Amino acid sequence: MKMTDSDITWLESCFPNLQYEADTQKIVGELDFCAAYDRALGKVIVYCSGRTVDRFIRDVFEIVICLSIPDENGWPKVYEAGGRHSKIAKKCNVANTDLHFNAHDGSCCLGLKFKDSRSLSIREFLEKLVIPFFYRLSYTESFGIAPSRNDLWDEYSHGAEGELEHRTEISKFAKLNLGRNDLCPCGSGKKYKKCHLDEVEFFKRKHGQ
Repeated sequence: MKMTDSDITWLESCFPNLQYEADTQKIVGELDFCAAYDRALGKVIVYCSGRTVDRFIRDVFEIVICLSIPDENGWPKVYEAGGRHSKIAKKCNVANTDLHFNAHDGSCCLGLKFKDSRSLSIREFLEKLVIPFFYRLSYTESFGIAPSRNDLWDEYSHGAEGELEHRTEISKFAKLNLGRNDLCPCGSGKKYKKCHLDEVEFFKRKHGQ
């Protein structure tokens, strides 16, 4: 991910406690966010007044974003640098991997996808991936891992097991004759075109279906 001048200006304005280091290609500091769960959309959003939301959370995490080091999805690797995730894992009596931290390097596992990697702006990356990840971690700290899993969204297992679950689900969706405006079979309540369509189409191309 490359930072443009407008990206840097936006970051400084919206997240003044995060600093972009051009020489190391990292963003470091405190991620101070306000977010909530939008039940209609079925996802975490950066909080905006006037929207009907619940589970509002404001929190701060010390993070490092390595813009030049991609994860398995091609997104920049993200680390929780304050050691708080280990304390949350201990409090919940689970391993760090159960909170979706990679065992081999401690980076955050931001999710799984089959669709083509594309270049995200830093704003999209923070709002769609990073903040929802830390929102969930904060929710787990307050209410426990079982409510986090049950109250917010279903999840795949971590690591290779989760990759197999995801591949199996997408393969099953690929066999269905769904229209773009049909409800997505995942149960999100959203239209297929707004949910899993891109991933299914990429899966079909990849496997010659």
